[in-house]
Amino acid sequence: MLLNDYPVVSSNLYAGYGIYGTADPYNASLPDNGALNPPGSLWVIPAPSQSSSALASSSGYGSYLVVKYVLYSAAAAVTMVAGPAPVYYTDTTLTTVSGKYADGLASGYTCAVAGFLLPNTGSVTGIGIGTAVTSTILYNSGLGSWVFIAVQGFVPSCAYFATGAIGSALMGDTAQNFELVIATNSNRVCGYCMSAVSSNVGDVLVSCGIY
Repeated sequence: MLLNDYPVVSSNLYAGYGIYGTADPYNASLPDNGALNPPGSLWVIPAPSQSSSALASSSGYGSYLVVKYVLYSAAAAVTMVAGPAPVYYTDTTLTTVSGKYADGLASGYTCAVAGFLLPNTGSVTGIGIGTAVTSTILYNSGLGSWVFIAVQGFVPSCAYFATGAIGSALMGDTAQNFELVIATNSNRVCGYCMSAVSSNVGDVLVSCGIY
């Protein structure tokens, strides 16, 4: 049984990118099915002002990040996007997520949005890992991969589907995978827009539930 005092961050996809560069393959032949942390475990990542994070800048400089270690397991490989993006709990264990809305809990379910998947194909330094991650890697022949998702705190350069004004409440798009839209239902708010949106990308103050 895993009883870590600190999160194990393999950064196996892209060395030095930490939680953004980690997707540990599910492997039933390994202890704990390849998980390096307890499934569903919550961890607090120090703010850039407290660490040597590559994200140190005026934006989010004092914001810690609460992350959760979960199994990414989609019904099929889902094309990835260039930025952290919303994922959905697929069952009530609250340990398994998918980037496809249809894989998630029932539409309108209060905690359907689990958090923001951190591995992404973007090119922002310290955040995006480009071709080091793909839908095929995450899908892992249907077995899935263990990843970190952000559930609370400042996350820069998140992926959007539609533009939004600073301060807008956001929710997952029911019609698009890995995308955000302006919230129309207060029960499904997963964060707030913290910057102007450019090329469908913007900063988000993530405010998902810590379960």
